[in-house]
This record gives sequence, C-alpha cells and structure tokens, in this order.
Amino acid sequence: MDSEQPAAQPIALGELHDNDLAVSSQAVWDRVRPHLGTLLLVAAAAFAALAAWTLLGSQRTSEQAAAWDGFITAFAEGDAGGLDTVMTRYAGSPAAQWAAIVQGDAALSDGNRLLLTNPAQARGRLEAAADRYAAVAAERPSGLAAQRAVFGLARARESLGQLDEAARGYQALVAEYPESPFVPMAAERVAALSRPATKEWYKWFEQRPVSGAESTPASESSDPTAQPASTDAAAPAG
Repeated sequence: MDSEQPAAQPIALGELHDNDLAVSSQAVWDRVRPHLGTLLLVAAAAFAALAAWTLLGSQRTSEQAAAWDGFITAFAEGDAGGLDTVMTRYAGSPAAQWAAIVQGDAALSDGNRLLLTNPAQARGRLEAAADRYAAVAAERPSGLAAQRAVFGLARARESLGQLDEAARGYQALVAEYPESPFVPMAAERVAALSRPATKEWYKWFEQRPVSGAESTPASESSDPTAQPASTDAAAPAG
C-alpha cells in the first residue's frame, strides 16, 4: 500500500501578497538604483533651493523693516540726505518710493513759493518735483503711493504751465483710482483747466514782470524736506 503523500499546504493570501510586494519592490529598486546618484543630487538641490528661498524671504522682511526705519527717521528729522540714502539703498521698495514722494512734495512747495519772486529757480525746483513723482509712478507702486505720485506729478506740471499734461494726469487719477481721497481735488482741477479763463490767467502769470527776482538767492529756498501744505503732506501709515 502506497504511503500517502502529504497534501500541499495552501499559501495564505497574506503571504502571496507579501511575496508579490517584495518582487515589485525589488523591481522598482533595480530600476531606480542606477539613477540613485542623480536623484539624490536633485533632492539636495531642491532642499538647498527651499532653504535659500526661506533665507531670502527672511532677509527681505528684515530689509523692508530697515528701509521703513530709515524713512521714518529721516522724515521726522527733516533729513534730506537720509531720504536720499533710503531711495538709493532700498531702491524700488515702498519706503524708497515714499522717500521720493516726500522729496517731490518739498520741491513742489519750494517751487510754488519761488514762482512769485524767482521764476528761474522755481522752474528748477518744480522740474525736480516732477522728476521725483514720475520716477515713482514708473515703478507702478500700489495703493496710496501710486495715487500720490500721479497727483503730485499733475500738480507739478500745472505749476510749470504744462496745462494739457497736467489735465491728463488729473484725469488719469480720477479714472484709475475713483476711490482716492485726491479725486475731488483732481476733478476740480480738470474742470478749472478746461476753462479759457484759467489758461489766460496762466499765460498772463508766465509773462508778467517780476520785481525783485534778482534779490532772492538760492540759499533762501526752504528746507527741501519741509512738508507742503494741505493733504500733500500726508505720510504713509505703515
């Protein structure tokens, strides 16, 4: 009588799954292993990039804080040199843009005062104001800085007798920033500059005889960081 053969033991489903997983994992490893060095380099580069980005973000935050500190200190002390330093060292930053706006405000205020006594010197200061505002506007700032740059540039051009350019600037402010606090004044200037009488007055003012013009030396112009009157003296809130 033949001895009975032991029955084959069934393979548990779990064991089969584990075997298949092991085979699949080995196959994946075999495919990945030749490229392991490259993958590690890519991972290291990605980590380095992330670390650099984090560090850069921290540096930018610190730099912006330093820029605002410099601006606030220079503005409070009426330090024109300090404002110039902020504009140069932190060029393109919001703090640098406000430093340029404040410098433009001071030049505009000076120019408007000098128009009555020294038109030549007044023109120099007004052109300096226009240059400051135009430089800020060209950087396409946001918020109140953009509005102040556009409004200031229009005012400087009006004081220079460039009435058409001034009107276009006021109109741009009204169209692009309808919620701006400067809109009522800009709209008023657009209406005024559209009247023939206003243009005639500017023509007369430019051609009028100026008495005592030679007696006003350059040193008598006001502090270049002096705050101009009305709403143009507003500094940024933060």
